Amino acid sequence: MTETRLTAVLTALAEQSRPATIDPATWRKGKRRRRIRVVTAVAAVLMVIAAGPLLLSGSGWQSMPPADQQRPIVPSRVYPPLTGEDTIVEAPGGPAAILVAGDRELRGSDIWGWEGRSLIVGQNGSYRLARTVGETTAGAGGLLLSPDGRYLAGMPWIEGTHWPSSGEQQVAIVDLSTGKAVLHSGGGPVAWAPDGRSILVEESVPDRPQWVGSLRLLDVQTGELRQLPPVNGRARAGNYAAFSADGARLAIATETDLYVIGLGDSSWRKLATLSSRDRIAGPGAWLPDGSRIAVYYIGGCEEPPCDETQLSQRLFQVEYLDAQTGQPTAGPQLAPAMGLAARMLGWQRDGDAVVAVYSPEMDAVRRTGDTYWSETDWWTVGGVELLEFRADGSRHRLVELPASALFVEVPADLLDRFGGPSPTVFEGAVRIVLAVYWPVGQVGELCLVIVIASVVTGWRRRRRRQRNVTGNEV
Repeated sequence: MTETRLTAVLTALAEQSRPATIDPATWRKGKRRRRIRVVTAVAAVLMVIAAGPLLLSGSGWQSMPPADQQRPIVPSRVYPPLTGEDTIVEAPGGPAAILVAGDRELRGSDIWGWEGRSLIVGQNGSYRLARTVGETTAGAGGLLLSPDGRYLAGMPWIEGTHWPSSGEQQVAIVDLSTGKAVLHSGGGPVAWAPDGRSILVEESVPDRPQWVGSLRLLDVQTGELRQLPPVNGRARAGNYAAFSADGARLAIATETDLYVIGLGDSSWRKLATLSSRDRIAGPGAWLPDGSRIAVYYIGGCEEPPCDETQLSQRLFQVEYLDAQTGQPTAGPQLAPAMGLAARMLGWQRDGDAVVAVYSPEMDAVRRTGDTYWSETDWWTVGGVELLEFRADGSRHRLVELPASALFVEVPADLLDRFGGPSPTVFEGAVRIVLAVYWPVGQVGELCLVIVIASVVTGWRRRRRRQRNVTGNEV
């Protein structure tokens, strides 16, 4: 066959053949499949990131308590909580070993929630969150642990409670073993009695800020209230009441006076006059033998104005008053605490004191004429350490707290039981990493929501387009 003939035959065959029909949607479908694969891979990665904290949530160190009831319980180190950590109501973790309140990662790696979150580490090592309406302090007002750690007291804005419609001042008592909360009338919590069966409550005076209101002793089992003698004067919020070790006497400090109330016969008397530089040392101010009361004398800036540097360098030197005469007397020679404020939680059997020492918030300032300023307020405190002040003049850190910790509380019965187990090395590392990735993890969760929403939206658009094409063909 000649070349001319071959060309003619091929031309004829080409004219007779039908071109292949390619669906116009083929390219679009390929792009869509690739997009779906990419989105699926990204969603899977983000789900792993988001699920990690949930899988570890509430794991903590767990073990059965040994027979020795004097074993260390309070952990030597506290890590930040995880995203989705169980709360004291959702999954009660039992009696508490330590309560820590703060900001940033101590909120459970959550930057979206509006409520406050305080971390409770159980005596079994469990990690739980106590959710409140807004941020709150711990120990210095706000949330208070009973001496055995079983109960948590606070205002009725704790999860599982509600503020009474009548506006009546009440206290909420949460059983950390069951998660159940009970509301009692009488006022907000001030300090637990040593036996844990009663708590001091105060009905504040609405139009007189920081003024000592009506003081009552509440039986937490029966709800019975016992009115105490009136005390007049402004108090330093969160640090003005202390029970003696036997629970028979109660010391109340105003800004100008120190009173002692006899709880057996409701007697009361003024024990001493206080200057603006004097503070009752804290809820553990009474020495164990009941013969003396510890007070702090502040050296440094006390009269406003005071800036952050001046507030951070204040020295709290412990002094002692005779509980009968009110006269200065001798006591353990402790080194002074330095910082914004100091709060003595109590005494150990060997004579050492357990003290929470607070540092000021960045750029904190005490201004002249600010009647609402408090040295243990949420907006004033920028950090806290839990220290042991020894009789030989040395100091020792008892618990390594997260960097964002602002307040700390330990049950009074556990002040001799520090050095307990912390989470495993692996879990501790995970908690630290997640604390560093805060709030990046929250952005990841937001991206996951956006990805899922995009996938759903794209699927709905494709279904709508397919229905339109089918309708046109018909």
